[in-house]
Amino acid sequence: MGNTPRYMHLMTDYAFKRIFGSEETKQTLILFLNDILEGKETITDVTFLDKEQLPFKEDNKRVVFDIYCTTTEGSHIIIEMQRTIQPTFSERALVYCSHALLKQIRKGNNYEFAKVYGIFLMDFHILGHSPKMVRKIGLIDEDSKEVFSDKLNMIFLDLCTMQYDSFEKCKNQLEQWLFLIKNLETMNEKPKDYPIFDELFEAADLSHLANEEVVSYSQSRMKLEDDRLGMAYFGEQKRIEGRKEGRIEGIQEGETKMLQNIVKKLRDCGMSISEISSKLGYNDTYIASLDKS
Repeated sequence: MGNTPRYMHLMTDYAFKRIFGSEETKQTLILFLNDILEGKETITDVTFLDKEQLPFKEDNKRVVFDIYCTTTEGSHIIIEMQRTIQPTFSERALVYCSHALLKQIRKGNNYEFAKVYGIFLMDFHILGHSPKMVRKIGLIDEDSKEVFSDKLNMIFLDLCTMQYDSFEKCKNQLEQWLFLIKNLETMNEKPKDYPIFDELFEAADLSHLANEEVVSYSQSRMKLEDDRLGMAYFGEQKRIEGRKEGRIEGIQEGETKMLQNIVKKLRDCGMSISEISSKLGYNDTYIASLDKS
């Protein structure tokens, strides 16, 4: 990596949640959200909620959000950083937002919901869709394009489309946020005349971390590299298998073989079945079957 970085990598779990999900740096989150929402709602304060949501039925899977908060206006906001490819990520995002709607149901409330915003930062392109840096999804009338309901809103931020090699090339403030989330670790100092980012740079400065915080961040940084190695390997093998077979069946078989190799590699690194299933987005039983193959 060259010289020792001055700042944390904001795509690590530790740094992302420390800066965008803590009371100490709440103003950074508020500024970020206002640039994302672009006037749809002006946020002056947020209240952080329990990130682990109980299932609606006993046998249902628990939902865990990276960051979950409400605004002073009552809107619910979910923020997720997703680094590994999820073939059904759009459906997963819909489930997350629906969960935040359904949890508002109370007896006698006559289905009166606060708005829900799901904000999803991704280190990959959504499968089946053309790459787009900012993709905003809502409930609209297909013919008239009128808003059918403003209660469910999803915003996908594709970090892979952020290809600028310098902060100065960003065209607007949201692009600047995305550039910093992707590239802050490579920067040596804060750009001049951008006070909106002062708190972010201060909180991300590695010299301000206590020893135990440095350890936690280092572990999170290593996991980021593991994720990227796994994705690179997965993508290359998928292309090879796809060209070789030329059929959907061949691609599916290739994906299984790739997953087996990835699982073996991660198991050799000491990761448990549950850790691998969480990282790759599959259930424990399926990952365990690949481990035995």
